[in-house]
Amino acid sequence: MITPTLSAPVLLRAPADCAGDSVTLGSAPSSPAYQSAIDHLAALAGVEPSYYDVSGQHHIASTSAKAAVLQALGVTVDTLADVQAATAAWQARQAAEVVGPVVVLRRQSDNQGSWLLPLANDGLTAPLSWTITTEDGQTHQGQTAATRAGSLVGLPLAVALPDGYHALSLCSADGAISEDSRLIVAPARCWVPDSADGTTPRLWGVGAQLYSLRSERNWGMGDLADLRHLCQMTGNAGGAVVGLNPIHALFLPKPQDASPYSPNSRLFLNPLYIALDAVPEYADCPAAQKRLQDPAIAKALSVAQQADHVDYPAVATVKLAVLRDLFARFAALPADHARQQAFRAFVQTGGERLRLFAIFQTLQDRFGSDPWPCWPEDYHSPHSPQVAAVAEQQAEAVQFQLWLQFETDRQLADAAEALRVAGGTLGLYRDLAVGASPDGADVWMDPAAYVRGARFGAPPDALGPLGQDWGLPPFNPVALRAMGYGPFIDMVRANMRHAGALRIDHAMSLLRLFWIPPGLTARDGLYVSYPFDDLLGVLALESHRARCMIIGEDLGTVPAGFRERMAEENLLSYRLSYFERYESGLFKRPDTYPPLALATPTSHDLATIVGHWRGWDIALRHDLGLCGDTPDRAADEARRQEDRHLLQSALVDQGLIPADFPQEPTGNPAQEAELIAAFHRFLARSPALVMLANLDDLCGEVTQVNVPGTVSEYPNWRRRLTVSLNGLADSALFRQTVAAISAER
Repeated sequence: MITPTLSAPVLLRAPADCAGDSVTLGSAPSSPAYQSAIDHLAALAGVEPSYYDVSGQHHIASTSAKAAVLQALGVTVDTLADVQAATAAWQARQAAEVVGPVVVLRRQSDNQGSWLLPLANDGLTAPLSWTITTEDGQTHQGQTAATRAGSLVGLPLAVALPDGYHALSLCSADGAISEDSRLIVAPARCWVPDSADGTTPRLWGVGAQLYSLRSERNWGMGDLADLRHLCQMTGNAGGAVVGLNPIHALFLPKPQDASPYSPNSRLFLNPLYIALDAVPEYADCPAAQKRLQDPAIAKALSVAQQADHVDYPAVATVKLAVLRDLFARFAALPADHARQQAFRAFVQTGGERLRLFAIFQTLQDRFGSDPWPCWPEDYHSPHSPQVAAVAEQQAEAVQFQLWLQFETDRQLADAAEALRVAGGTLGLYRDLAVGASPDGADVWMDPAAYVRGARFGAPPDALGPLGQDWGLPPFNPVALRAMGYGPFIDMVRANMRHAGALRIDHAMSLLRLFWIPPGLTARDGLYVSYPFDDLLGVLALESHRARCMIIGEDLGTVPAGFRERMAEENLLSYRLSYFERYESGLFKRPDTYPPLALATPTSHDLATIVGHWRGWDIALRHDLGLCGDTPDRAADEARRQEDRHLLQSALVDQGLIPADFPQEPTGNPAQEAELIAAFHRFLARSPALVMLANLDDLCGEVTQVNVPGTVSEYPNWRRRLTVSLNGLADSALFRQTVAAISAER
């Protein structure tokens, strides 16, 4: 892959201290001229002037919010003269571009032999010589001049190009124009599987929170050997896919920070998912066996294995100690050992990003739980002499971190292969979080790609009248383009590894993201647009290369036309049955679901089927005081009673439960099992390409995984399943529900 040198037209301002935002709002002028100038500059930066919320209310971005976003991008806007100067500089940079630092072309036919290269501006008149070096080293040359095709002005190129990442050079005869760009050629749409007769199949599978898996052998937290077991069980039952929560790398010095949606890195994996007894060195490592014979460690393990919630600090303490023993045993293997050879190949393939991640992890061990902006200044850049010295002086520690990624990746690949062998035709379904922590390795490695002064979230709505602030720094769309989309490409590619499907959390971020300017709250947030067409092209290219289907989580404030564009691009829509309603509240019939969709009853942020039926979530939210300033429990319970009636009516309409099925929760396991099986059969009837059953529902769980709006009030991302994997396949609920799904799919 060709990675252009960063020459971003916007300089990013690093935070001044480790407390977070350094950009502060000054007393910006309020004259009409200043406001007009800010509006113009903000538009150049992709700031949207207004938006409509889910209820249709129109929100207009304030001048102060726009100014704060520009400040976060490193643009000085203190005075009208500052804004005018910044605008002139921005326009001059745009005018100097021919096609820009990166251009994405979409293939329309397999043997396409001519292309129209869009121009960044239509004032170009001089003929240009061009050279394209494809990623396999082939060189093509020619000369061209601008032409107009309808409303598009571009440079025609008569050349057959393969899909991929290529290098483009343009120059004029007099040397006045010279530009090097990344040229990305991508398929017309993303990859989706076909059945043997060429038709779109209807697949089903099981979705799970990996850490929640309970087994007789794991150490108090689900691991990759448990995943392998689940894959075999699902494949043997006829399932095609096993879905996972994000398994991104979290913070080993802070294992209590367990949210998979606020990761240390979206490029690498969480080594706490390593199954120690599946590490090849485990059985032949005296140091590890001796450690496990320690009565204190044995007791800690026993407590963790029997607990209802994952004790991440306890699990991490024991696992990391044993992993160091296992690494020492691995390091003692001869250089020509197959494991050593595979490790070296993995490190070479991982390249510079993997090396920097391992160094970051080593620095984290050195500085403890302090976020990297609190480290000494000399360690803020991955390319500083001090960081290079640590890499050299602590080479063994760096190798340990590399080995953790190697072993985690190996076990993930083993689980994926087990699913394939068992008949799982699609494979693993991985989940890509919408952002990464400002304190994490991704931001440390690529600070120019992120706007660390801002955060992003969601606008206010009925469920969250104050809006949502997810505390994560957004990608800088301008810098990302200047980097040839390198960080985005690497992130997508990393998460397609060993997967047949990838869910993109908050897929609307490909088009726009709700920024919260520094110094303001989510009430004052605004949308910033992203290079949607280009990012879709990258997704299509990587999707075909990995044979990995893309699922876009399209819940919340969805822009008009977004879902239609998703369908054009073969991005599956993410359909939760609780939300698939008509305005009257009636559930939509299964046959109304779109074919390009993933259908599932509920998600990690919502109640389980049993929890919803019993009203467990209502009771919890009222007990925790999460129902606004004027909570009305009776009204909420009445609405839930109506929801039960509507769900019962939908299932009766399909002939899936009897008309006299009780609408009041009785806690009767047999009735709840009947409800769960009927609900899944209902969804399995839909034409949706994928139907996903959540393992929580297959185990009859009542409590939910995550309660939005809580931090310490509820044990988010910690609840373990009450049923062990070892006997799950033989349980009546599992067999009954899987049989119902298979009969329809």
